[in-house]
Amino acid sequence: MTDETEAAAPPGDRWRSWVTPGRVCLSVYLVVLLVYCAVEGIPMDRVGQTGWIIAGMIAIKIGRPWREHVRTFLDWLPLLAALIIYDHTRGIADTLGMPLRVGEVVDIERWLFGDTIPTVWLQQQLFESTVRWWDVGAAIVYFSHFVVPWVLAAAFYMWSRPLWVSYIRRVLLLTYAGLLTYVLLPAAPPWYASARTGDIDDPVYRLVGRGWNELGLRSAHAWLSDAQGGANEVAALPSLHAGFAMLVAVTLWPLAKRWWLRVPVAAYPLAMAFTLVYGGEHYVVDVLLGWLYVAAVMVVAHLWERWRQRRRPPVAVALSAGTPAPIEPAMRTDPDIATEPNEPAGR
Repeated sequence: MTDETEAAAPPGDRWRSWVTPGRVCLSVYLVVLLVYCAVEGIPMDRVGQTGWIIAGMIAIKIGRPWREHVRTFLDWLPLLAALIIYDHTRGIADTLGMPLRVGEVVDIERWLFGDTIPTVWLQQQLFESTVRWWDVGAAIVYFSHFVVPWVLAAAFYMWSRPLWVSYIRRVLLLTYAGLLTYVLLPAAPPWYASARTGDIDDPVYRLVGRGWNELGLRSAHAWLSDAQGGANEVAALPSLHAGFAMLVAVTLWPLAKRWWLRVPVAAYPLAMAFTLVYGGEHYVVDVLLGWLYVAAVMVVAHLWERWRQRRRPPVAVALSAGTPAPIEPAMRTDPDIATEPNEPAGR
């Protein structure tokens, strides 16, 4: 239907053409999700988040063939399984007898910054007894790690499945590269070196959740406290929070065609780096290594995709009766071959 036809159509017809089963189901889904978040809190665990994402994509596809719903579920099931395995295995990093790195990372940080620990310096400059606006900003940025990568994955899936496959491939590579490092090289964050071992003499506080009460996200604050209590405390090197923020940025950069869109894209990993260092969760070394892992993952994924592309058989072009036969290169370039003027086609 053209724009002129839509303009000429009665308002009732235009309304009925806009109200599709998918849009109605998506509206219901959004209302249910908002009510759930208001009552139970924003879903933070991977299983819950993935379940809500799959439900939303199925809702918007209501009215389409059932095979599309099955394909959506089957596409996301391996990702969900991989993330669940990650959540249940990252805790073994400190149970295999590998030496815990605490003082070594502190020494590297001091060597890089002239005998200064950036986390200690930032907290001395910015930490106050009352919550400040930068504490609220840090809470939002830290919270985004649990939402942004997966919302982006859902958007890619609805927009372009090949783009989604490429993005998810890099997500899984980064996730398991970090897991392997946690197992082989367990390292402690700044707050641990201050409170547990004394490798940092000054007090270091965990500040990433300070602003959530001011935002009304008490459920998120409670979830973070529970997660921090049950999480592996020595899985700090590299920082996957910093890594995922950088992965989101490098993925969105070529898609952001205007400079004003690229400003927040570039600022996001920097804001996450500040949040992690100021909040006592990671050293600058952890952040830089997380970014380096992203660079390695992008190179490995790109090389593998090029290798796979070269191994694919060439696509045969089917010629129909009305398709002109290709001209041999010699007939286009050899001056010794004479052609008749106005030669009929197909002679």
